[in-house]
Amino acid sequence: MNEQEYRALMRTRLADYLRLREDMGDERARESILESYVRRQEQRMGTLIRDNTLAEGFSKVTRVFDTMGVHIEIVDVSGDGVDAAVEILTTCECQSTCDDLGLTEPLTVLCELDNEAARRAFPGLKVEVLRQHVRGAHMCVFRYSRQAP
Repeated sequence: MNEQEYRALMRTRLADYLRLREDMGDERARESILESYVRRQEQRMGTLIRDNTLAEGFSKVTRVFDTMGVHIEIVDVSGDGVDAAVEILTTCECQSTCDDLGLTEPLTVLCELDNEAARRAFPGLKVEVLRQHVRGAHMCVFRYSRQAP
C-alpha cells in the first residue's frame, strides 16, 4: 500500500466512525467498529508478536509504514520480567486524517480504536498513550507491554 492509498483508507475509517457516531452515538459507534478492528489486529499483530518480543515484532513493519508516509521508531524498553516497546511516531495519523477531512478539531479516535483493538485481541497486552500530537505534543508516543515469556 502506498501513501495515497493509506491516507484514503484512514479517511474512510474516520468518515465511517463520524457517520456511525451521528447515527448511534459515540460509544455504540466505537463498539460497532471495534468488531472488525479486533480481528484485524489479531491477524496483523499476531504474526509479529507471538514468537518475538514486542520490539522485534513491531520493528518488522517500520519500513512498510515508511512507504505509507508514517515514520515510526521502535525502542525496546523491556526489563524486570516485562516485555515492552515504545513506539514513537513523528507522523500523526489522527492529525493528518482530520486535516484531510477538513475537521477543525482534531480527534484521537483512530488511535484509540487501534489501541483498544490491540488490548482486546491480546489479553495481557497493555497499551499506554504517553504523548499525542493532536493533544499538543511534538510526536505521538505509545508504550506496549506484557509479561515476558
